[in-house]
Amino acid sequence: MTTKTEEPITTRFPPIARATWQKQVEKDLKGAAFARLRTTTLDGIVLEPLYTSEDVAATDEVAGLPPYRRGTHALGQADGRWDLRQAYANPDPSKVGEEIGQDLSRGGHSVWLCLDQSVRLGQSPPTGDGMTCPNLGALAKALDKVSLPQTAISLDAGANTLPAAAQLFALAEQRGVPFPKLSGALNCDPLGALARDGALPYTLPRSIAHLTTLAAFCLDRAPNLRAVGVSLVPYHNGGASPAQEIGFALAQGLYYLKALTAAGLSCDDAASQIQFTVPIGTDFFMEIAKLRALRSNWAQLVAHCQGSADAQRIAVHAVTSTFTKTRRDPYVNMLRVTTEAFAAAVGGVDSLSTAGFDVAYGPSDGFARRIASNTQVILNEESHVTRVADPAGGSYYVEHLTNELAQAGYARFRAVEQAGGMERALREGLIAREIQAIHEAREKDLRKRKQAITGVSEFANVDEKPIDRPAPDLTHLEVKRLDHKPTVETQQTGAALLASVMAATVAGATIAGLTDVLGHGEEGATMPAISAQRQAAPYENLRDRCDAHAAKTGQRPTAFLCNLGSIPEHKARSSFASGFLHAGGFACLDNDGFADQASLLAAFQQTGSKVAVVCGTDAQYGEWVPSLAPALKAAGATHVLVAGRGGDQERAFRDAGVTEFIFMGADVVATLNTLLTALGVQ
Repeated sequence: MTTKTEEPITTRFPPIARATWQKQVEKDLKGAAFARLRTTTLDGIVLEPLYTSEDVAATDEVAGLPPYRRGTHALGQADGRWDLRQAYANPDPSKVGEEIGQDLSRGGHSVWLCLDQSVRLGQSPPTGDGMTCPNLGALAKALDKVSLPQTAISLDAGANTLPAAAQLFALAEQRGVPFPKLSGALNCDPLGALARDGALPYTLPRSIAHLTTLAAFCLDRAPNLRAVGVSLVPYHNGGASPAQEIGFALAQGLYYLKALTAAGLSCDDAASQIQFTVPIGTDFFMEIAKLRALRSNWAQLVAHCQGSADAQRIAVHAVTSTFTKTRRDPYVNMLRVTTEAFAAAVGGVDSLSTAGFDVAYGPSDGFARRIASNTQVILNEESHVTRVADPAGGSYYVEHLTNELAQAGYARFRAVEQAGGMERALREGLIAREIQAIHEAREKDLRKRKQAITGVSEFANVDEKPIDRPAPDLTHLEVKRLDHKPTVETQQTGAALLASVMAATVAGATIAGLTDVLGHGEEGATMPAISAQRQAAPYENLRDRCDAHAAKTGQRPTAFLCNLGSIPEHKARSSFASGFLHAGGFACLDNDGFADQASLLAAFQQTGSKVAVVCGTDAQYGEWVPSLAPALKAAGATHVLVAGRGGDQERAFRDAGVTEFIFMGADVVATLNTLLTALGVQ
């Protein structure tokens, strides 16, 4: 009996050389330049339309070994699952407790408490931008349904982590939970807090002293907790590019490595205390490559600092982006969150938080939270993402992009170090200026609709019903301070200081009171914060103006589409014009077209609109516009727009009364802002 050998599929087709492929493409482009198929990212990385093995050098890298590009575990997540770690930012600790109970019952693994600015800066009144946690009782309410030995807890208290961590340790003692049974992350991150809030409750040296105290305590008493965080959220939300995020992450991580080793920790111990929080955007392959490049770069950086192979493993907590989320057509955010979560899973993160589709409105409701957590559950349980270690590995495109991002990110890191390091770069505004330049470049493309935001710049629904999310009631959340200052042995350091703060916490001290004492009366560090952005904001501001006008007058601004001739003649440009105007909140008055000027003018006058948009072919424009534009003005139009470029006839058309030309590549936001202002829409 003969055994049939299966022929490999790669041998069944003849190889095609890149030059042959390119020649065919150039033929299909009918004279257009091949370069039009290339795109350039905000980081200057040129993306080719095709990648082959020629674009990626051979490598023997494997998952679980340095430099960890392919993952920090040999089997990826195949031997388990990533940590489903939802974030909790409801101002009310009692409601947070309810949300945690719901999430844990439907697949959640751990808890990430995002504390508000009153905690982060040690002030009294709750601010509503996170969970209010003034004292131990508030934390106990939030974690009422949580088994501390079984559920990892992560805090986000900026640079005021020491008193917040003291609450967690005190609660553990009250429940009889040994500190080694605690797991999660404390995320003490003074530089990230400066970038986000523009202020610290303490001087930076004192904040760093607290950071080193917590790290030493965790190493000695709570080995399953990481004390230090490197949050990229302020930079991402400011509009940073992927390479910038990598570069800033390396610079901030190195800053903390130096601080920890200067305090007496070994490089291995210092590295083991750091966790990175990385926002994930909607550019699927770019975000996968960003995670892989960050892992590789961090491993090499720790290796340069004499860290062992184990110390070179990075711990990454991913969060879905708020920069990409929209207030308009917010249900599309479900798709954005799914894309971001999938990219994080393929990229090999250790833990992940998926935000609700309504995150741009504030704390999510129960429905939004359920969809957000179920997105992760489906990815974890039904999509089989974890069945393969490094799912993107071997993709010529992803491997090449990872290489390019790693190099670009390292170049940004080197530039920050040459400028004096992350602290100085933040204080002197270098980081903010670089991010702003990238944000402006991205916004320029968005304003011209070279990049689309579905439901906002493209396919906008001007009649959509807004989501109703009432502002949270903060009046009942404020807790009075003690009549006396908390008793804290501030001359003590290290574990003794933390023990003293824990004792004061148990005695009823508030975060605000403890911050006063721990600050020694010194002014906290300040700098201009990196402004958080949302990429959809320029368009949504236009929509807000139109909605306010409609609420005031009973009608939103309208534009009459002067469709010339038959549907096939005008449809392409009338559809374009509708999309252009809908993005700014205009109601478009459409029709099937007109065969003559008289019927068009009659229809226009019946609408009472002040804006007329001429839509047709270039040939029709030469015939219609010279007489139609002045006739429309005489019929009551204050603005006559033409869909398309004027070309050689632009001057003549403007002389006839055309106000503006709208076309692909025009600045939509600027054009509509000017138009709304001229119409008296405030």
